[in-house]
Amino acid sequence: MAQQNLDDLLQAIHDAVIEAQIITEKQHIHQLQKYFNEDGTAQMLTLRVPSMKPDAAEDDTETLHVPMITLVPPSAIKIKQMKVDFKVALGSLDTTNDCKTLRVDIGGSGGLFGKTQNTANVEIIFVGTDPPESFLRINDHLVKSIL
Repeated sequence: MAQQNLDDLLQAIHDAVIEAQIITEKQHIHQLQKYFNEDGTAQMLTLRVPSMKPDAAEDDTETLHVPMITLVPPSAIKIKQMKVDFKVALGSLDTTNDCKTLRVDIGGSGGLFGKTQNTANVEIIFVGTDPPESFLRINDHLVKSIL
């Protein structure tokens, strides 16, 4: 396999991590959109609960219209850590134009026709995070609108 710039390889890995984070953010927004109608109003759930009025009979009930998003615990994830482990053969050091570039060969050795599959061990750790402040404020406002 031809030699590649190590910088290009590292940039590609960096870009992959950024793209993975963008995917988790899009997933969070998609999840949030499930609880709102196209016109922006909250999807509601109608519940009948025992009446809390002081003069209510024991079996009196009240109807509550509850925004569904207030009934689901919010969750968000982000990438906490990524570990990439791979082997490269060091190649030439290009020092043209005051820019030093290390060339590497990411091809393996041995196997059929002297080469094996390129391999890398990738470990990505996701971590749950607190929901965004804006979500908490919207949720708080919706909860207060029920009472």
